[in-house]
Amino acid sequence: MSSKSIQVCKSAPLLESQAQFNLLCTHYGELFMKRVSLLFCKLLPIAILGACTAVDRPTEPVLSGELHTYFNDSAFPAPAEDFSVESPPDFLALPENYREQLDRRVAHLGTEYDRYHALRRWAFGVFDDFEYTTLETLSLSDLNTARKYNCLTFASLFVAAARYVNVTARFQLVFAPPYWDRSNNSWINNQHVNVFGQVPLPESIHLDSPPTFETSGITTTMVLPTLDYVADINPAIVSMRSRRQTLSEQQVLSLFYSNRSMEMLLVQDLGAAYQYTKTALETDPASSVAWNNLGVLYNRVNQSDLAEEAFRNAIANDDRAYSAMSNLANTYRNRGDVDAAIALETEVEEFRIQNPYYHAALAEEDFDEGRLDSAKQHLLDALERKHNEHNFYHRLAIIAERQGDYDAVFEHLNKARLYARGTERNRFAGKIAALRDLL
Repeated sequence: MSSKSIQVCKSAPLLESQAQFNLLCTHYGELFMKRVSLLFCKLLPIAILGACTAVDRPTEPVLSGELHTYFNDSAFPAPAEDFSVESPPDFLALPENYREQLDRRVAHLGTEYDRYHALRRWAFGVFDDFEYTTLETLSLSDLNTARKYNCLTFASLFVAAARYVNVTARFQLVFAPPYWDRSNNSWINNQHVNVFGQVPLPESIHLDSPPTFETSGITTTMVLPTLDYVADINPAIVSMRSRRQTLSEQQVLSLFYSNRSMEMLLVQDLGAAYQYTKTALETDPASSVAWNNLGVLYNRVNQSDLAEEAFRNAIANDDRAYSAMSNLANTYRNRGDVDAAIALETEVEEFRIQNPYYHAALAEEDFDEGRLDSAKQHLLDALERKHNEHNFYHRLAIIAERQGDYDAVFEHLNKARLYARGTERNRFAGKIAALRDLL
């Protein structure tokens, strides 16, 4: 199988038969089981940072040549005449109505600790009646009209509001597993963005630690100087042990452009996709996400030498850029360099086996070939690695229906509804009700 991957703020290697694209807060190949990484992302206010492994990449990009030498505008079709890359959006420009709300509910509070808690309640409340989206990139100015959000939108609003009311907040990238978006036949690489910070605790805040063997039943009390917090719209991602990386505002802007690039790719507008990816790299030349996406785009226009350079740059700037490694291996195979391809594939195999979406892709292959028992087992293997992916349960329900096991159909659909988000949850509830009416 071969894999191509496109990345944005968000990575897992693609199967060889898939293309991997990376999109922020959220991820394609010759068979067009596509892999896109988008930075899209549900609601969990606080978690301990220790749940992740922190990484900080080099501040200077690792390139063997000048940035402009990696671009070949003539290889791509010209975008539409009315196309233009947006001027850098100010992610931290709060709309006036939000500033007014913060003035009334948060800004007047005396301590940063109190302002943080009020801010958290306000931020999560903003999105109560919004639609969660995985395939659109929205700025804060779009919120009131679009009524949609993703992890980048949430993180941008939280950071902007935090700075407005003087609460410490920073962006961070979480390297979370991807999910399968069946409506677009694409893997979405959840390179996910959230917010973290430290808030001074009032002296009156005490935490009682439970007795231990050494203290012989004595409960000790300690005063903590600061609260480490994470603000995230997806509780499943916050609770995972994931690699994370602190992001500058420039890096977030680059991820915004990478997301826009992948949106254009999804509608087959290669010219616009290339222009956005180029802008993403001009904004952040060290972005392995954007380099990987550039390589995928070059492969789409049969520029394998330029694709190889782009994938190599992605790996040079992130030695765990498994999507780029898979894509580079696929490039080698297509030109007949099997030994080089095998060397890279071996390097990513262990990672791939631990990736639940690899097992889900194997299940799709077996399902298409009519091997239902094997497809079911692959999905169970996937669930061992990620128990809260609603799409896995949905596929199990389809297999159970094919096998005439309607008790299992109801069981899997109820699990799918439990773990689905937004309008997807309502969709599964409708499926369950319709099935009950039929039986």
